[in-house]
Amino acid sequence: MKYIPKKEMDFKEPIVITGFPGMGLVGNIAAHKIAKDLNLDFVGYFDSPEVPPIMAVEEGILYPPIRVYANENMIVIYSEVLIPQKSIYELADEIMNYIGTKNPKILINLDGITSLNPKKTYMVSASENMLKSMEHENIEILDFGMAGGLAGIITVRCGDKDIPSVCLMAETNGLRPDPKGASNLITILNEIYNLDVNTEDLLKEDKAIKEKLKKLAEEQMKLLSKQKVENPMYM
Repeated sequence: MKYIPKKEMDFKEPIVITGFPGMGLVGNIAAHKIAKDLNLDFVGYFDSPEVPPIMAVEEGILYPPIRVYANENMIVIYSEVLIPQKSIYELADEIMNYIGTKNPKILINLDGITSLNPKKTYMVSASENMLKSMEHENIEILDFGMAGGLAGIITVRCGDKDIPSVCLMAETNGLRPDPKGASNLITILNEIYNLDVNTEDLLKEDKAIKEKLKKLAEEQMKLLSKQKVENPMYM
């Protein structure tokens, strides 16, 4: 695993946001949306032969799957693909090496947590002082549970290096991509950091996905009903 720079930039204690595929894909959906809405520059990517060779296409341009976008005040790191288990620690180390030279104000990992009735957003950190400093009326501290993958590892590594860091986890059912959960994360970041990232299109996408699933379920019920009529022995 190595970092490939594409553009040099002078940073001023940037806010670092990461989002990797996890529950409901809320982390990478939110991170991608932030990078896009804030018109951040593509400044580099992380590369490894262990990562699936799937390139993203945006407006005809090919991009590597694990990308870094930035301006002088913000860095967003996210992936379009699942990170292989054997590469997770290696990527975490490379990310820490990268941000360690940027004097970040805070590193915020975005992730999901499963729930049958998704509503809340939780916060965990490797530092009690960090939890206190990030108190927010729409974030609950997770009393008990687990934070896995890159989000958990990077949060702990930041604690070891005295880099302020939290992991924000939006509740999601985890069964499909969840734009609503991603919008909940962005809403909180908007409130804390005045990002002014638009979440309305994410909510529209969420409604569109639900409507599509509803139609598929209706078509399936019609098919089952037809089969019962044509074959009375159908169970």
